[in-house]
Amino acid sequence: MIRPHLDPARVVIEALRLDRWSPDEVERRADRALSLGVGGFILFGGEADRVGRLVERVRHDAARPLWIGADLERGAGQQVRGLIELPPPAALAAVPDPGAAVSAAGRVTAREALSVGINWVIAPVLDLDSEPDNPIIATRSFGADPRRVGELGVRWIDACQSAGAAACAKHFPGHGRTTEDSHIGLPSIDAAAALLEEDLAPFAVAADRVASVMVAHVAYPALGGERAATVEPNIVSGLLRGRLGFEGVVTTDAMIMGGAGPDDPDAAVEAVAAGCDLICYPADAGGTIASLTRAADDARFAARLEEAVTRSDRHCPPSSPTSRPAFEPVAFARDTIVGDVEVVSGWTPQVPTRVVGVSDDPDVGPPAGRAGPLGTIVADELRATGWRITDSSDAGQCIVVLAATPRGWKGRGAPAAEVVEQTRALIRSARRGLVVLLGHRRWLDVLGVPGICAWSTETVMERAAADWLRSAATAAETRPGGAGR
Repeated sequence: MIRPHLDPARVVIEALRLDRWSPDEVERRADRALSLGVGGFILFGGEADRVGRLVERVRHDAARPLWIGADLERGAGQQVRGLIELPPPAALAAVPDPGAAVSAAGRVTAREALSVGINWVIAPVLDLDSEPDNPIIATRSFGADPRRVGELGVRWIDACQSAGAAACAKHFPGHGRTTEDSHIGLPSIDAAAALLEEDLAPFAVAADRVASVMVAHVAYPALGGERAATVEPNIVSGLLRGRLGFEGVVTTDAMIMGGAGPDDPDAAVEAVAAGCDLICYPADAGGTIASLTRAADDARFAARLEEAVTRSDRHCPPSSPTSRPAFEPVAFARDTIVGDVEVVSGWTPQVPTRVVGVSDDPDVGPPAGRAGPLGTIVADELRATGWRITDSSDAGQCIVVLAATPRGWKGRGAPAAEVVEQTRALIRSARRGLVVLLGHRRWLDVLGVPGICAWSTETVMERAAADWLRSAATAAETRPGGAGR
């Protein structure tokens, strides 16, 4: 029988979708979750003011510590409109001093998050970018080298946590080798255990530093499990807790994902039994809590559940308000743009320039939303500095802004063949053409056209790309033999 002081709801993290639900629906779901006694919330989208008010209200009504989390791999602006957006991890790793860039990103992200009450930054990704066909990692990773990913990951974690927010290393024991998206189904990594040591290495470095670790909905037969790591005791309790000695909070990935399986409440029981402490984003919080409550009739499971609740309470970070940092995101992002200035050789602002958006993504903007169609930001930024921007297909210069980023449920890594051909055709249509790639730099080689890499679809990256182009074109025009001579 369940112990009187043990509340299974405390291990459940409910989702609040400000990006999809009406304000009334968000408030209704928050109230219901609080009445159930959940341990916290994961937030998606919303304006900064609204998010801050919502978090303040639920904390007041709960009158107890809450985990308030959000996926903030690319800055707090990735989710919350009005907060600072940042380049993705792959971009940070590409600058001359990646350690300093990563530390700045972790610190700014935490302070921005705390300014609206988010105390749990669900980042960084410690997966390796080891599989080009991986549909979900790519630019979210610091790279393919285990040692470098571990070093940069720890720099990010230390900066974030020193600013007052809890970080979350994901997706243990490594999602980098998959060619399937765990949002859609259950990927299985068939690599040998010796090779998987590379994937584990960054988590081993971070194990005694990070507040929480997220487990992947991925199967690893060589590590002792045919099912998702989320429900495998060999991986959660044996590998993460035992071998790596991790003592912080273990959370599942979102339980609505296909990799978690079709029966969310039963999967939650298995996840807790395997060693997870938090059940993140179940499809049915009430049903999940009921299932956990029934399972707690077993004394062994009740003891494991009590351990999870105790650990969650002990590690839940405080919610002390923090002021926003002074920071210039466009200048920071501009330093991550990858490109050779020769791509704008012969370009001049005086020649009519067409800017076209092409998307390989189901949703071309970040979850918090964007203003205007893809490419509008680059066009507006260039126009503001004197470029002649036109919609005419006869323009002498053409810039294609291509969104090709990793996204849940997208199901592929490389841009689709028809998107590649559309991009090439647009660039061939003008005397001079180039692509501003909002995606992994390796896709520039696939495209085989002049271009620069701006890494992701955050608006700050489009603004930074426009600034880079303006500066490079001006420099090229004023060189001896340049277009202006």
